[in-house]
Amino acid sequence: MKKLLRDRQSIKLGVFVAVAFPLIYFGMSFLGWGNDLFNWWQTLLFGLVQGAVFWFFTSSFRQFRDEDVTPR
Repeated sequence: MKKLLRDRQSIKLGVFVAVAFPLIYFGMSFLGWGNDLFNWWQTLLFGLVQGAVFWFFTSSFRQFRDEDVTPR
């Protein structure tokens, strides 16, 4: 887990996703193009969860980006 926390680029992208999701959702609702599927608190909570999941998978996959996986 400490290795995943050292990947600062993935943390920044995870925070961006966590902030962008509610902003886009509320912006689409404001313009009348939203589906109003969630309440405001569900949107904020899901944005945080989505940012954490995005960070975890991005950090996990970046550990193996330099490995050669082609068969010999």
